[in-house]
Amino acid sequence: LELAKFEEVRNGVPLRYKIQTITADLIEDVLDHMFTHFLTTEPITTYDHLLEDEQSVLSYKRFWRKAMLTGESMIALEDRNDDIVNIVGVNLTSVVYKNQDDNEVYEGKVFDKVLKAVMLITDKGNVFKTYNLDKYLTAYGLSVHSDYHGYKIGLRLLETRQLLCQELGLQATATVFSHKTAQYLAAKAGYETIYEESYETMEIDGKIAYSGINGSLKLMGIKYV
Repeated sequence: LELAKFEEVRNGVPLRYKIQTITADLIEDVLDHMFTHFLTTEPITTYDHLLEDEQSVLSYKRFWRKAMLTGESMIALEDRNDDIVNIVGVNLTSVVYKNQDDNEVYEGKVFDKVLKAVMLITDKGNVFKTYNLDKYLTAYGLSVHSDYHGYKIGLRLLETRQLLCQELGLQATATVFSHKTAQYLAAKAGYETIYEESYETMEIDGKIAYSGINGSLKLMGIKYV
């Protein structure tokens, strides 16, 4: 499903790109992109060297694949005149429901810690209660290809969530952002901070989880209607 098209110029060089939902044939390419451009830059995955933890790598693949198979995730592709697929950005969005039963067990200590951190912030912010909804659009990763920074791709993906929400019959989106750049872009796109916790004080399983990282984990959201 094509959602939007954009043309931006960086240093005199134009780029045309389109944002659409991720189809099954793109999933493996998206996973490659996320492992190259997302997991290597995220504060909470690099802190514990996630890529060196084989079980966590497999868990991330399974977790992301599951999100993409819903058909509710977004990709930014270079808008070209040939058949070459060039991924310039990704936002792994997915609908989350109140009282959703997710009993899936994921292996890997680092992945487990990341999941706990995100769930902690999500639970404390309680989007269902804050926005008085029984479903909303969440996301498990916003990423821009490192060669294409400066083309507003991250911002456009965050803004285009509104169109995706309309298509899916949703009134709101909310996500835990761990990276300062993503937090800045979300604020620029009109997202509000629902809940935030400093890395320096955050506890997981009774221990300070991310000592030495500046900044915070932020649950940020926007209600459209």
